[in-house]
Amino acid sequence: MLRVAPLVPLALLIAALGCQPQEAGNRTASDNGQTAVVANLNGRDIDAAELEGWMKDNLYKREMANKPAGEIYEEQAQAIDAMVNELLVADAAKQAGQTPEAYLEAQALALGPVSDAEVSEFFSANQSRLPAGAKIEELAPRIKAHLESQRPQQVAENLRAKASLTVSLEPPRANVDALGPARGPENAPVVIISFSDYQCPFCKRAEPTIDAVLAKYPTQVRQVYRHLPLDAIHPQARPAAIAAVCAENQGKFWEYHALLFQNQEALGDADLRKHATAAGLDTTKFEACLSSSEAAQRVQADADAARTVGITGTPAFFINGILISGARPLDDFSKWIDRELEAKGQTPPAS
Repeated sequence: MLRVAPLVPLALLIAALGCQPQEAGNRTASDNGQTAVVANLNGRDIDAAELEGWMKDNLYKREMANKPAGEIYEEQAQAIDAMVNELLVADAAKQAGQTPEAYLEAQALALGPVSDAEVSEFFSANQSRLPAGAKIEELAPRIKAHLESQRPQQVAENLRAKASLTVSLEPPRANVDALGPARGPENAPVVIISFSDYQCPFCKRAEPTIDAVLAKYPTQVRQVYRHLPLDAIHPQARPAAIAAVCAENQGKFWEYHALLFQNQEALGDADLRKHATAAGLDTTKFEACLSSSEAAQRVQADADAARTVGITGTPAFFINGILISGARPLDDFSKWIDRELEAKGQTPPAS
């Protein structure tokens, strides 16, 4: 059966997202058309079809059993997208009197070669997710090859844009307290709760995106920052988070926060004190705060709250309780923010 996945912008630039299962044409069969017996248990035959069904069920259980609700939703949403694309292509191919494969090939060719403008647009849209210092001149051949490989998926997306589609699958919402330093109006209809780690490179990469979100929705979005130091891999993250709480106590959280990410390779004890001076903190009060247990307890409370809702990695964002994991591009945030605004009867800003 034809598989048409939804567009995956960085699949070839960053990592392979997974393997596709083999198609059902390879099933073992006996000469008389029945599936072959693969085992006998207490006189009962177990045939290949039963084994295949058990393997599929077992694979699903193993893949999904320990995932938090938000990740399961994302898997389901991606499956719906792939299924819808596949059905649209099959219907269009039937109307054209072609096989789905032939239809896709012809329509992909009709889109023409990938232009320099498309390469530039892709690079700009995904720059926050690319390695630091990445240059379009170096990545252009890979981007072009990736976009060419996505032409069949673009055919499906074009069909999708003309189709009448209603998806009723709703994302799960976590109940996360908005406790911590915040930016944006207190009465904002959309609240983003960020869980982050000062030593995490992906958290640093996400910072400009959150700044862009707040700039795009100045009256409609509020960000609340909470700490999730990953002690096992980032030993300096917890001391940095504690120091940030001490800066918050002096009303200088965001200034100190920015310095920590700007100097992510300098988070030792002496560095934290140096950043405090640069942020204009009262160093005597700062030292007293570091020595007390209050700031450490605050950081631990944040980490406990994250793990209560199944978060073990950073960065993680909750948009009105909807989980968005990782350093995503602005469009990923806008998709959910716009949806939330529309549900509340508000108009999203023009893109």
